[in-house]
Amino acid sequence: MIRALTLAAVLLTGTAFAAPKIAISFDDLPVHGVLPAGVSRVDVAQEIIDALKAGAIPPTYGLVNGVGTEHEPVSAAVLQMWRDSGNLLGNHTWTHPALSSTDLATYEADFLKSEPLLEKYAGGSDWHWFRYPFVDEGKDEPQRAAFRSFLAEHHYKIADVTVTVDDWDYPEPYARCLAKGDTAAIAQLEAIYLKRVEDGADYARKLSAQALGHDVPYILLLHIGAFQAHMMPKLIALYKAKGYSFVSLEEATADPFYQAYADPSLPAPPRSMENILLAKGQQPPTSPDNHSTELQAMCK
Repeated sequence: MIRALTLAAVLLTGTAFAAPKIAISFDDLPVHGVLPAGVSRVDVAQEIIDALKAGAIPPTYGLVNGVGTEHEPVSAAVLQMWRDSGNLLGNHTWTHPALSSTDLATYEADFLKSEPLLEKYAGGSDWHWFRYPFVDEGKDEPQRAAFRSFLAEHHYKIADVTVTVDDWDYPEPYARCLAKGDTAAIAQLEAIYLKRVEDGADYARKLSAQALGHDVPYILLLHIGAFQAHMMPKLIALYKAKGYSFVSLEEATADPFYQAYADPSLPAPPRSMENILLAKGQQPPTSPDNHSTELQAMCK
């Protein structure tokens, strides 16, 4: 029985008993999603910062859309708080456009607009990290290559994503359920979310095992929303219970797998592990259901 379990561990991770690693990152600082009544952007950020500290999570990148500071000027305090807590900032463009539906010159200008804000709040830390909004790298390979060249010219690294929980759509139903005082619905929302987190983690490991034969240090994309803040302690606990250790984005991307994903001066790699498998003529594992329809109907 022990031998069978050891073999299963080797097949899944590539190394017997190897513990998977994961780097947490957040998109859309300082503003994401609707807020529950009486909750501020600063409250959301503080709750996340406290959970990261309590979980002993390494310095965590928050990718910034500067337009949030225009729409909600008081939210700029979030950027200062993030840095004061030892966490880091990077570029997520100014207005969160999709590259595939935006001409390159417009996209580049939107990207550059964020730099003064980053320089102001990031201080001496390395803010030259970029994540594509919607993880959209372009409509075709020529557009993708052109923007990668632009990133290289501006000395950026790319914050890739290898684990998602599609958590962008939770703040709205959470705010509705809180407003109604529907504790049963909130408990249901929490359960759906934690299942999505667990399914996303399991899917990423299956995908990596099939595509590469081993684990990589995974990079998790979350959003800085009120529900995500509420769930951070439970998310961290879930990953720890599954045997994960937490690493920084820099440590994760030091893995050879990420070399061309992080360095835009290199030839573009396949867009995802799914694409690696498709190029081999293999079908990826079935991706988990993200429950979007169910969420949209909650507490209406």
